[in-house]
Amino acid sequence: MNYFWTHKYHIPEGQGFGQFSRGHFLWLAVSVLFVAVISFVYKTAGAAERIVILRAIAASLILIDVLKLCLIHYSGVNVTEYLPLEICSFAAYSTVFDSIWPANTFFPALLLTLFLPAAIMAILFPTTAMLPAVNIYTIHQFLYHDLIIAYITARFIAGEITLDYAGVWGSIAKVLTLAACMYVVDTVFHRNFMFLRGTEDNALLEMIWKKTGGGFGYTIGLVCFCIFMIHVFFVFFKCIALLFGI
Repeated sequence: MNYFWTHKYHIPEGQGFGQFSRGHFLWLAVSVLFVAVISFVYKTAGAAERIVILRAIAASLILIDVLKLCLIHYSGVNVTEYLPLEICSFAAYSTVFDSIWPANTFFPALLLTLFLPAAIMAILFPTTAMLPAVNIYTIHQFLYHDLIIAYITARFIAGEITLDYAGVWGSIAKVLTLAACMYVVDTVFHRNFMFLRGTEDNALLEMIWKKTGGGFGYTIGLVCFCIFMIHVFFVFFKCIALLFGI
């Protein structure tokens, strides 16, 4: 339990749980179990109970992000570096609007083809790998993204999110618009929201950086990778829908 409340800036090197280590695999196992339980409960719930589940998850995402910002502030770290302007922060905002209006057609395809892949990548390649496995920021990373994954997976398994290829390009148009806006913010304020200008020691992003030579080429490479992954997940979930009649 050493360094449980400690920010990464104040933790000595060598304390991290590491990429694809035993600690990481344990967290992934917990994530799979958590998503499976939420999805099962949601699929077997009635219409009114489903609304409660969706809104509880959405509210939890906002609440734990606020608590994280408060903790960062009282840790003596510049909180502006951690404003909720990352891709999965926008996923949380989308779940809020989606939970308020579940019958909408704007968010479901975006959630499934963009935000779900992003959340899965976030737990497969966590930015908290340099922290202890039992640390408040590690817990936040996995819980936050598990909630996003559970929300989207539950709605998909329940047959509430349908897929069509036009929705894929709608998602791509939205992510390009969002990335362009955030790149301007990052450049003007010298930040790295959505990891558009730097890798933050993330293994997957480091690979993209090396392949593209860094700089603006890295940004273009990251966007292209996102477009590729949107297509991969579209095919993956379309196959699941066809196989299981979802």
